[in-house]
Amino acid sequence: YLNNLNQTSYKMEGSWQVQSSSDDDYMGFVFGYQNSSNFYLFDWKQGTQGYVGRTAAEGMTIKKFAGATGNGLNDLSLEEFWENQVNFGDMSVLATNHSGTAGWADNALYDFLLEFNLTPGVIRVVVKQGASTLWDTTVSDSAFTSGQFGFYNNSQEQVRYAGFEQEGGVIVDPNPVPEPASLALLGLGLGGLAATRRRKSRTQPA
Repeated sequence: YLNNLNQTSYKMEGSWQVQSSSDDDYMGFVFGYQNSSNFYLFDWKQGTQGYVGRTAAEGMTIKKFAGATGNGLNDLSLEEFWENQVNFGDMSVLATNHSGTAGWADNALYDFLLEFNLTPGVIRVVVKQGASTLWDTTVSDSAFTSGQFGFYNNSQEQVRYAGFEQEGGVIVDPNPVPEPASLALLGLGLGGLAATRRRKSRTQPA
C-alpha cells in the first residue's frame, strides 16, 4: 500500500483501528521505502507470541531493513519481520516500547504522527489514544533520507486506516536533470558537434 512518491522532510498524521477481536498481530506503516528490502518500518504487536523460531513482544518498534540486493524475496525472511526485540538478519531495531501493557486494544482508535527527516537524519513517531500519549520517541538514522510511505499490517485482519494528512514534503527525483550551467555547457558541446558535422559534409566528394 505504497503512495509511490519519493519524498523527504514531511509530517504524516493518521489513525488506525483494528475492527475485530480476532488475532493479535501487527499493524503499522512503512516510510523511507527505497525498494522491497530497504526501508524503515513502524510496527505494533498486540500480544507477545512465538513464531518461526522468534518471539515478537507486545508493543511498538521502529525498525530498519537494509538488504544487500534490493530484492526482498532474496534478502528478507519471515523471521526478520516477526522479530521486534533484537537485530536479526538485515533488520535492525532502532527503538521499542515493549512492556506488559503496550499492545493495541481491539476496536480502539489510535492516532499517530510521523516526522520524517524534518531535521536531517531524525525520525519522530508519536502514538496517541484520544488525549493520552502512548509513545513519543525520536531516533537518529540517516540510512534513508527520502522514500515512499505506505500502510503495513502483518497477519492481522480488519485494520482500518483513516484520516491521513501530510504537511510539507519535498519530492526527490531519482533521475534529476542537469543544473542550468551544465545544460548550457551540454548545449555548446552539441552545437560544436553539429558544426563539425556540417564542415565535414562540405568536404565530401560531389
